[in-house]
Amino acid sequence: MEDRLVYEREQESRKQKESLLYTVEKKGIEKGLKKGLEEGKKEGKKEAQIEIAKNLLDVLDVETIAKKIELTVKELKELRR
Repeated sequence: MEDRLVYEREQESRKQKESLLYTVEKKGIEKGLKKGLEEGKKEGKKEAQIEIAKNLLDVLDVETIAKKIELTVKELKELRR
């Protein structure tokens, strides 16, 4: 009878560990996806800023563009090349 109780406790402990691991893994995946989406949005925003800047470089000076778009004067001068 004691062997049965020990076995059942071990099984319950194993199930709890598996459940905990599943939960931690799931949260890690969710966190990774969220971070990936945030980075993707940042990259997309940067690409859009660059495209807008390219279109403005022939009509506005670099300093004015830099004030309105979140790009540095250095980045804009590189785009002008």
